[in-house]
Amino acid sequence: MQCKIMLIAIEATHANKSHRTGVEWYCFHIIQELKKIIPADTRVILYSNSALRDGLEILPSNWEVKILNWPLKKLWSQTRLAYELWKNPPDVFFAPGQLIPWYVPKNTVATIHDSAFMADAKSYWWASRWYLQWMNRLIIKKAKKIILTADFNLRELKKYYGEAVGEKCMIVPLAYDKEKYKMTLRDSSARLGMTGGGLSGITDGSPYIISISRLEEKKNTARIVGAFNILKRNFSSLKLVLAGGPGVGYEKVKQAIDASPYKSDIILPGYVSNDDLPRLLAGATAFVFPSLYEGFGIPVLEAMACGVPVVAANNTALPEVGGNAAMYIDPLQSNEIADAVTKILYDPELHQRMIVFGLRRAEQFSWAKTAAQTYDIIRQ
Repeated sequence: MQCKIMLIAIEATHANKSHRTGVEWYCFHIIQELKKIIPADTRVILYSNSALRDGLEILPSNWEVKILNWPLKKLWSQTRLAYELWKNPPDVFFAPGQLIPWYVPKNTVATIHDSAFMADAKSYWWASRWYLQWMNRLIIKKAKKIILTADFNLRELKKYYGEAVGEKCMIVPLAYDKEKYKMTLRDSSARLGMTGGGLSGITDGSPYIISISRLEEKKNTARIVGAFNILKRNFSSLKLVLAGGPGVGYEKVKQAIDASPYKSDIILPGYVSNDDLPRLLAGATAFVFPSLYEGFGIPVLEAMACGVPVVAANNTALPEVGGNAAMYIDPLQSNEIADAVTKILYDPELHQRMIVFGLRRAEQFSWAKTAAQTYDIIRQ
C-alpha cells in the first residue's frame, strides 16, 4: 500500500514584496532555506497573489506555486487564500508573516514577530493596529503551533493573552544574510563613492554613524538626531545616515532634523536597496539602534557581521540578539546614546574589541539554522 505524500502549503506574499524590511526578509530567507532541506518525497505549494521574483520562482521539483488571483488590493488572504485552503486543504499550512486567513486547516503553524501594537498603540495607524490585534487573536485561537523569535516575545504574549498561550509556542531566533553582510566589505568598499539615492553626501570620506529603520516614533529616530547634535560638538566632521522611509510619527522626526544646527550633515537616503545597504553599513563608524520596541532586530546582526560596533536600546528583545557584543543604553536619553558613540570614537581598543565580539556573536546565527528548527516544528 502506497503511503500518502505530505503536502505543506506556505503563504509567500510577504516574501514576494519588492521592498522588503525585517519581516519580509525573514519570510524570503525561510522559504529559500526550506527549499534546501525539505525532502523530495514531500510536496510544497507556495501561495502568492502575483508572480514570484528574486529567486523565489526557482523551485525544486517537488515544489510548485499557485498564483491566487484577486481583483482588489486588500483582503486577498481573508478571501482568496481562505477559499483555497478550504477547497484544497494541505496537511500543514505555514504562515511566516504574522497573518492567517479566518479559515485555516487544523495543522497550521504561524510566526508572531512581536506585539508592539499592544505595547505602544500610538505608534500605529488605527487601521493597522486593529488588524494586527485581530491577527494575533486569530493566530492564538487557530494555529496549532506558534513560532516566536525571542523569549521576550513569549513574555509579551503571556502578558497580553494569558499564560496558556505558552503551551503552543516555540522560540526560533532569526538571522541575517551571510553572503551580503560580511567583514570583508569594510576593506573592499567602505566609504567608496556611492552615487544616487541621496548617498553622495558620504563620498568625501567623512566618518559617519548610521541607523537603519523606518523614520518614526517607535524607532526613536528623533532622539538619534538629538544624540547627533551632542556628538557634533566634539566631532565636527561626523555625519549621520538615517536609512529608511517615513513611518508613524515622522512629523516629529522631520521637526528634529529641521531644527538641528547640523542638518546639512544628516543624510536621508530613504529606502536603500539590499545591494547597496551592506556597503553603506560597512563604512560606518558605529551602528545606532535605540528602538523603543523590537521583536528581534536583524540589523543588529547585520552590523556586527560587517564589523561595525553596535549601540542598542537596553529593552525588549535587543539584549537577546546582541548578547555581550553590543553597548546598551537607555533609549529615552539622547545623552546616553551620544556617550556610547563617543567612547567608541575615542577608544580604538574598545572599537576593535566590539568588532571582534560582534563578529563572534553574528556567527552564532544563520538562516540555515532558523529553517532547520522551523522545519522540525512544521513536520511534527
